[in-house]
Amino acid sequence: MSIASFYIVGIGLSIGGVDPLCEIFSGLPGKANASFLIIQHLDPAYRSQLAERLQNFTTIKVNVAKHAQLIECNQVYVLAEGQMMTIEDGKILLSNRHHDETVNKAVDIVFKSMALDLGNRAISVILSGLDGDGSLGATQINQQGGITIAQLPSSAKFPSMPESAISSGQTHFILSPKEIARILTEIIKE
Repeated sequence: MSIASFYIVGIGLSIGGVDPLCEIFSGLPGKANASFLIIQHLDPAYRSQLAERLQNFTTIKVNVAKHAQLIECNQVYVLAEGQMMTIEDGKILLSNRHHDETVNKAVDIVFKSMALDLGNRAISVILSGLDGDGSLGATQINQQGGITIAQLPSSAKFPSMPESAISSGQTHFILSPKEIARILTEIIKE
């Protein structure tokens, strides 16, 4: 199956975003015409256990992203700690995060590459977190014909990330995690 035939959903989250992420995946169908890139802000010294935890909430296969890995339909790819991700020609490209970076822009970087590589087959979702990461990349996705979704700030423990996306004026949907699962199911149905 060509990458042009399915959606890629990038989901960015930081502090307070894991529970909404799990709620979204528990509400998605077991088979979808999409793949998912999960970008979580993490301290590079902290070993992520998100892939293992998320697998408990979905029957979709959850993988830790690997460099030069071809993105396949109906798969989840979780960014590991200490790395940055882009996509190009339907492949995941990883690089090491620089230790001197005080502001993590991993979500913006992935979303920007999704906009360039996928156009209207890109969907961005911004969940709970403390900064504005993701809003610039979501704007680029919207400008390329993709869809942008922000978590309803009142449902987020730390609403700064979704609020920043909403204030950009580029979000198509502002929803609770349960509603995000519902709208994604509608968009990515086969």
